[in-house]
Amino acid sequence: MQKIRSKFSGVLEINYVDGEKVLDSKNTSYSYGNLQKVWEKTLQKISFLNVERILILGMGGGSSIHLLRDEFKYKGKIVAIEIDPVIIAIAKKEFDVVEDSNLRIECIDAAAYVKKRTWSYDLILIDIFIDDKIPAKFLAREFWKDLSKKCAPGGQILFNAFTDVSKLKSITEELLMANYRVNQFQKVNGANMMIHAVKAAILSK
Repeated sequence: MQKIRSKFSGVLEINYVDGEKVLDSKNTSYSYGNLQKVWEKTLQKISFLNVERILILGMGGGSSIHLLRDEFKYKGKIVAIEIDPVIIAIAKKEFDVVEDSNLRIECIDAAAYVKKRTWSYDLILIDIFIDDKIPAKFLAREFWKDLSKKCAPGGQILFNAFTDVSKLKSITEELLMANYRVNQFQKVNGANMMIHAVKAAILSK
């Protein structure tokens, strides 16, 4: 076991589970391991048809990047956002997640990123935690209002709500107002709540 301290994420641990390397925080799986299984089962439920550009908010150790490329054979563009430079370094050194022609990694707060004028995405994955808690600003209407504009018509959003359902009603309302169809994947891998939102292909005026 290797311990690494981060001012953003506290004490992180690199462990081995069933012979596979994983990244853990004090109270939960941060990347790979159980979390990767959650994302694998979730991604199996959606369509990758016409998905050419993906945004990942909360890259962590990069397990979703490996999933997309290795398990789902995704070959398009990925932009991965991660606020913690320590985690970016871990992803590179321990999990071989490095930038290339189809992967750009930005060290920036996800809320700040979605306010920027950038291109739109066909699929947005949101997996933002400090230890086992989602920071309050990522459950706020302002964040979801900004985020809804980042999705291309017909695009999809997947949000790992973990078990924090206290703000899901307001999030759902915000997405519905932005012409999304919203549903929930309950108890993915036995526990996690995942929100799946699909933007209308033809937006109403």
